Amino acid sequence: MENMVGFLLRASVYLLLFAVAYRLLLSKKVHPTFNRLFLICSMLLTLLLSGLSDLRFESGRETGPVLGATLPEIIVGASLNYKETSALITSLVENTGAVAWFAGTVSAVMLLLLLVQSGRLLWLAFRFRKSGCSGLTYVLLPFESSPFSFFHWFFFPGKLLNDKNFDKVLAHETAHYQRFHSADVLFFELMRVLFWFHPAWYYLRHELKSMHEFEADNLALRRFEKTDYQLSLLELQLSGSLIPLSNPFNVSLIKRRMLMMNHQKWQKPARNWFKMIGLIPVILLFVFVQSCNNDKKNTETTQIESATKSPETTQLPADEKEPEQTDGDVFTVVETMPEFPGGQEAMLKFLVDNISYPEEAKLKKIQGRVFVSFIVEKDGKVGNVKILRGIGGGCDEEALRVVGLMPNWKPGEQRGQVVRVAFNLPIRFALQ
Repeated sequence: MENMVGFLLRASVYLLLFAVAYRLLLSKKVHPTFNRLFLICSMLLTLLLSGLSDLRFESGRETGPVLGATLPEIIVGASLNYKETSALITSLVENTGAVAWFAGTVSAVMLLLLLVQSGRLLWLAFRFRKSGCSGLTYVLLPFESSPFSFFHWFFFPGKLLNDKNFDKVLAHETAHYQRFHSADVLFFELMRVLFWFHPAWYYLRHELKSMHEFEADNLALRRFEKTDYQLSLLELQLSGSLIPLSNPFNVSLIKRRMLMMNHQKWQKPARNWFKMIGLIPVILLFVFVQSCNNDKKNTETTQIESATKSPETTQLPADEKEPEQTDGDVFTVVETMPEFPGGQEAMLKFLVDNISYPEEAKLKKIQGRVFVSFIVEKDGKVGNVKILRGIGGGCDEEALRVVGLMPNWKPGEQRGQVVRVAFNLPIRFALQ
């Protein structure tokens, strides 16, 4: 849950960043093809950059020699800046079931709506399809509707075939097909499942559809006189309902389309690329803040996650289970296991109060699991503390230090005799 909340928080920031950048840099002087590329790349980069901090690189399956009762794993984490916010929001969401239920329900509804729309388009395509031309497959609809396209299917009422404006509509929809506009729309609709709550998504989607219309108009104008084409656009009135996944010929942005057609010049792509250079440092800054580690003491948190099971009932991986045995006079499982003063909860509290994430490991972004072994002697003292497997960066030394600080335990007993008992303590250092 926390990973998902963190991802959505990061994605929301990037989405807002790209929307503001588009508004300030590209929305006034438009080059439809460049703007369309920017909008698509914005969504792709949002997904890519937001997932960077969720990557984890581990050196294969972690195993270690286990000769001793294995205690519950201790997790030492360093939470930083927005990640603390992520953890807080996650906690609020998990503790407020209605919020998680509502968000999940809305996303499910969005996905269901997308599937229904796609299904309806496919049903219309296969139910009423006819032959076509220019790479398009004609779908003659038996009801009134504005003409629209979806990939290679061109949907329109049958009577439009004899309309004087049909050739203009066909040229426009052919341009949508040739430029793969339907793929853009489908991709953005899939993203609504994740970002239905974000105003920037609605703004970017609206701009993307506008760029589609501008680009299609521009291609159609290569075949027709501008005035004639504009009159055809005005004569075709929107009728019936449309499926949002489609590319309609006549949409509500007619005024803006007319203004674009009357532009003498579009913004030169070279100028647009120059503008993007100024955006790169901002993106890099966001990536740096997202991935770097803050070394301030007050941002460090220690987390202890463990079951409340006693050591002798701890479930181990198949290759780490051990029968009751002795190594010399050291036992691994005895009738009465040693006990930390105050019990297991007291031991966990002791570790929380004393262990910390080493600064060197944070700087070098070192994380992983350290296995510490120790023996509870007959007098209850903790001895023979050593590292079975370490990760470096000061984590091994920190693990040895905190285990060595443990007070005397209540010793273990076997058949009425006080005995020495070996334990293993896995401590996982994790940068969150």
